[in-house]
Amino acid sequence: MSDSGLTYRLERAGFDRTVRLLLREVDDLLPIAGDLGLLLEESVRWNFRVGGRPQKWPASSRADSQAGYGQASGQTLIDTGRLMNSITSMGSSEAVRVGTNVEYAAAHHFGVDKQISQQVRAHVRRITQAFGKPIPLTEVQVSAHQRSRHLKLPARPFMMIQDDDWGDIEELVSANLQRLMQRS
Repeated sequence: MSDSGLTYRLERAGFDRTVRLLLREVDDLLPIAGDLGLLLEESVRWNFRVGGRPQKWPASSRADSQAGYGQASGQTLIDTGRLMNSITSMGSSEAVRVGTNVEYAAAHHFGVDKQISQQVRAHVRRITQAFGKPIPLTEVQVSAHQRSRHLKLPARPFMMIQDDDWGDIEELVSANLQRLMQRS
């Protein structure tokens, strides 16, 4: 090349170092795992608040009967809020996990249609009304026994990532990638 003009020189060693750094950093979810987890937790809680997404869940009889009365929420899958408030996330360099440890969560998410047996412990039953009318307090001793009943719950999938969430996930990942490129 002549001494006049403009010359660009790409040094391979620096380029390779930058690419290696970016690949290593992009492969590590840990810097954004907390933010991704919070985003997904909130999305799952939103599923509860709106009664199911993308399709509404079948209404529960409890929610229908309590709608608008006292402290009851009148919302399907929200009575005490225990299930909705149990949604947590945990992130690592490889994955972000969102879930719940509530024992009945799977039954509500996937639905149930089966015969179950229940053990009833001995107890005292206090009766204050009969046929909807008040009566004087009566105590009856109930002995331990087993009962069988049919349990049927429709599926109400609440642990779902919605199509709308992918745009927010993409924004988080893009912002992290831009931060990495500015660092390198």
